[in-house]
Amino acid sequence: MAAAAMGDADMGKALWDAVEAGNTGEVTRLLVAGAPVNWDVRFGQTPLMTAAERGHIESMRVLLDRGADLEAKNKNGLTALHWAAYNCKLEAMALLLDRGANLEAKDKAGETALFWAARTGKVKGMALLLDRGADLEAKNKNGLTALHWAAYNCKLEAMALLLDRGANLEAKDKAGEKALFWAARTGKPEAMALLLDRGANLEAKDKDGFTALLWAARNGKPEAMALLLDRGADLDVKDENGDTALLWAAWNGHVEAMVILLDRGADPETRDKDGQSALDRCGSDTCRRVILGAERLQRWHRRRLLVTWLH
Repeated sequence: MAAAAMGDADMGKALWDAVEAGNTGEVTRLLVAGAPVNWDVRFGQTPLMTAAERGHIESMRVLLDRGADLEAKNKNGLTALHWAAYNCKLEAMALLLDRGANLEAKDKAGETALFWAARTGKVKGMALLLDRGADLEAKNKNGLTALHWAAYNCKLEAMALLLDRGANLEAKDKAGEKALFWAARTGKPEAMALLLDRGANLEAKDKDGFTALLWAARNGKPEAMALLLDRGADLDVKDENGDTALLWAAWNGHVEAMVILLDRGADPETRDKDGQSALDRCGSDTCRRVILGAERLQRWHRRRLLVTWLH
């Protein structure tokens, strides 16, 4: 008795499995037998995307020769090129681009293949994309560039490559934040040092008046704060609400950050626009002890200065 013919769903699933395994012979056989070349097995992922993700070049060639859609997108808007770039499958990237893949195709977040290579630090993939003309200053829906993502994830080689190719060091996202802010808020001192060495503005402010130091203090990133202060960051800078780095550190209970700021000379008695001090912001006894200890020390120093002046 002859075997029952496979339906599209079964053939599509078989094709997807063959592509995943890199079995080009089976891929060819299934396509000749009528398997749907753009079959979506799950989440909009096509066989070509899977082949590109894994770098199965010969399977990709067969799929493309049989009409695979270069620009098909999965549920997150990723194309085969995005997947190849994310996994740094250089031959796959080159093949897709040679066949006409859109270098600037964007996913649902508005990010191109260059973003995906940069955020994961795939420098060789980035270089290939840039050599093919990828837009250095493309922005996603939140205004982030590839440099923002590389800084956020502390991908130093990726950052250096982007800057060497002319990326704008001072590019801002929709909140007015630059790459330095993203490195500071996540506590990436190595990335911050690279940006500062390249000329990043230490005292730049976002739309809410935050500097890199304010972000580092707010998020409790002591190493990032120390670096910024060593580079000359303004200890007493205030945001739009009049909050200093010390006030933010106290508000969020970042005691180590508070100690660093106070040791560097932050005024424990500074107040925001509503008249609140760091002590008012404290939510723990440890926080209050740190502030009260600093206030007592500063009063002692003032008395000593006064005695010295009188004599």
